[in-house]
Amino acid sequence: MNSDEVWFSHREKIFQVKDGTIQWTDETKIWNWDRCTISLVKSPKKKLRVVVRSNANRNQTSFKVNRPMTLRYMLGFDIERVDPLKCESPASIRDLKDSSQLWTGPGDRWVFQLDEDYWIWEYKDDASDITSSNVYKIHQQILENLSGAKQDGFSEVFNLQPKSLSDRMVIDHLRSPPGSLKDRIIPTIYQPAVDGLKNYLREVHCAQKDLDGGISEVEVTLIFNNEELRKHRLLDLPYRELRRLIYSRDSDVESFKIIIDRSNRQNNRFIFKNIHSIIDGKNNDLNEDSIHGDPEGIGCAISYYLIDYSHPVIFVNTSNHAMAEHDANQKLWKWEYVPGVVDSPVLLASKTRKEIDEEFDRGQAKEE
Repeated sequence: MNSDEVWFSHREKIFQVKDGTIQWTDETKIWNWDRCTISLVKSPKKKLRVVVRSNANRNQTSFKVNRPMTLRYMLGFDIERVDPLKCESPASIRDLKDSSQLWTGPGDRWVFQLDEDYWIWEYKDDASDITSSNVYKIHQQILENLSGAKQDGFSEVFNLQPKSLSDRMVIDHLRSPPGSLKDRIIPTIYQPAVDGLKNYLREVHCAQKDLDGGISEVEVTLIFNNEELRKHRLLDLPYRELRRLIYSRDSDVESFKIIIDRSNRQNNRFIFKNIHSIIDGKNNDLNEDSIHGDPEGIGCAISYYLIDYSHPVIFVNTSNHAMAEHDANQKLWKWEYVPGVVDSPVLLASKTRKEIDEEFDRGQAKEE
């Protein structure tokens, strides 16, 4: 692990993907994640939100993105309580008969618990004091925030800290983008990892128009590898065939707009016409597959940004890839897409939706 990385564990109900839908069982399990960094932000609900980030290296073999890449993961949750930091030794075999939730690792660890279901920890280093450990620093920061010693209020801009090599690469890119990306509005995109296994995001196109008065209008088009119906699983195969017939493609293509007003940030908006996951106040989750909110294209305020106002955050929430400014799948790990970063798994380009549709049409014509 790098200097600021820790382990993160969380207890949750085990879910099963049955007939395409996610079904939560009554059985619980503790999951352990290494190479994690921890960030703290104040949530709009005036609670303390813990943001856990991790990453894994992979090789991308797409003909458009053929290079090593980094898969970035994120999980965010609100907390109200932090327990004291302690040293914990592995449980004995006799103790394990009474509880399956005890620590069974190969050595002692420094650990503290958050609420009922979260733990942050690292292996104990006999050569150093606990006050020099990463978990001690994180524990102190959480105590200060929960006690009100830190007066920082909610900020819509998430100021990521360079706590790992992966995080540093993201920060350096967003703060000092290459010349071709300067002054570009490019969203950061979160998608439930369980959906991304088959329906991962392949391309992000940002066609930007800079208008008078410091206003930019960006047509964003996302190209997913596929689309999987979950709630209406029996219709999944016929729907795929229909998509090939009508749109000349297997890929799922979704478009929305970003409006950025540099003179008044309160006017910044998303326009998720026909793909807003929020309908009548309900933010629909991954099990839903026929969500088409905001048919009039009224739009909604942008809720979060990463690093600065040029990188608004969107959440892909449903199986038909309807989106919103808020997360509807808080229990699920997300893939984090930061287009343009050198090790990003997605291709960043600037084609319009019309140009993309015409390319698919030409490809179909060649096959015929």
